[in-house]
Amino acid sequence: MAKQQLLMLGIRASFHTLSAVLVAGVIFTAVFLSRNVLPKEHPQSDSAPNVEDGRECNLFEGKWVFDNESNPIYKEEECKFMSDQLACEKFGRKDSSYKFWRWQPRTCNLPRFNGTKLLESLRNKRMVYVGDSLNRGQWVSMVCMASSVITNPKLMHMHNNGSNLITFKSLEYNATIEFYWAPLLVESNSDDPTNHRLPERIVRIQSIEKHARHWTESDIIVLNSYLWWRMPHIKTL
Repeated sequence: MAKQQLLMLGIRASFHTLSAVLVAGVIFTAVFLSRNVLPKEHPQSDSAPNVEDGRECNLFEGKWVFDNESNPIYKEEECKFMSDQLACEKFGRKDSSYKFWRWQPRTCNLPRFNGTKLLESLRNKRMVYVGDSLNRGQWVSMVCMASSVITNPKLMHMHNNGSNLITFKSLEYNATIEFYWAPLLVESNSDDPTNHRLPERIVRIQSIEKHARHWTESDIIVLNSYLWWRMPHIKTL
């Protein structure tokens, strides 16, 4: 029993760390993929340097600011890949102000997202979001932002293999942005993308190969899992 308790403490500590890495990864991924962007359409902090200037900047110190000039980056009704689960306006939400907020670091300016630069950075590459519905939501947003700059619908497509993997591909750039459902990363009884709300959570703590084989060949991975570990008891095998 003591050994199992120590194991669970280690798991929780590891995934608290993972959550912090995830947040850092999402921000740095956006910065990396959007470097050398086109001139900004909306002025930011005049006194702060731009991230792409190469100067050090703490991206985690800042605030959310309302920006209705350069946001939103895409329109929900124009994204053919929008999920009903995330389609707020489609199902009657009247308040649209949530679309105009962006993160403003205190000591620097982030480049505005640029879909063309993103796809160019992902040319002949594979980017995979792995995790739960939170990561799926981020994946949908990324796909909507990227697809918004593709004017020919024949140059992009979505493929669902009928299980855990969904793939968006830009044919012109040979770039893929995928989502893989694995809410605990390791094998578990919640691996079904549809039926995963179960009274007891069971994991094979040493078994990650079942899922990892789907993302080991990727160039960029965005992981999210920690919320699924925040339970009083998890049965491990």
